[in-house]
Amino acid sequence: MLKLHAVSYGYTKKRQILRDITLDLHPGKIFGLLGLNGEGKTTLIKLMEGMLLPQSGTIEYAGIPSKERAAAYHDQVFFLPDETKLPAMDLLDFGKTYGSFYSKFNFEEYQEYLEAFNIPQPNKLDSLSLGQRRKVHISFALACNTAVLLMDEPSNGLDIPSKSIFRKLIAKAMNDEKSFVISSHQIRDIDLLLENLLILKDGHLLIDDSIENLSQNYQITSSIQENDEVIYQMDELNGSTYLIKNKNMEENRFDIEFFFTAINQSKQNIKS
Repeated sequence: MLKLHAVSYGYTKKRQILRDITLDLHPGKIFGLLGLNGEGKTTLIKLMEGMLLPQSGTIEYAGIPSKERAAAYHDQVFFLPDETKLPAMDLLDFGKTYGSFYSKFNFEEYQEYLEAFNIPQPNKLDSLSLGQRRKVHISFALACNTAVLLMDEPSNGLDIPSKSIFRKLIAKAMNDEKSFVISSHQIRDIDLLLENLLILKDGHLLIDDSIENLSQNYQITSSIQENDEVIYQMDELNGSTYLIKNKNMEENRFDIEFFFTAINQSKQNIKS
């Protein structure tokens, strides 16, 4: 399990981006990491991966501190950045060469993922389009089979059919031993995958909760009763939509995008 305890970070002493972040990434779950621009989503992922080191607090995987930058840590924590930059080599040679750095890399799975994305093999990486290179990078990341996979805007550069394939491959690759973290502004691309929601606001981890629990505590509706506790209201041409407290605690259809909007625009203090 990847564990963060009281983690804070800032690029300058006066500007703290993240403050006192405590988080456990339990295996078997897909986490959605959301936040407005500048809230520190990418910074948090880089801290988890060990590219950045916390100014205070600790980050550990299986008892190994990220600050040690040990091979055993990076063997189990993979970071897929928002921009794909791959070496100019054959894509199959790329998989064999770089996959050797990961103890659980599966070359056959790598080829299967490439085939699912309709990437022609063999082929040179520098001859592929930006979207195709993105698919190669995703295929490689999944085939590494690390315990923790951190993805920053993974659907960038993917067309609509490829986004559907991406979701299917994520679901296929997921198991009880893995934790996936997906940071994205395109919530509709990933919302059906997510089991846990992480929302950053004002440098703090405001929400760390399961979708199931959130849906039991909050309800999104187009009609309200006199005694409903309205947390947020969005008015549109076809009527109003409300975020209210769920009085009967029954699970209901949960719109992550609307909830995220409410979190950031409501004057009420919504917390897990």
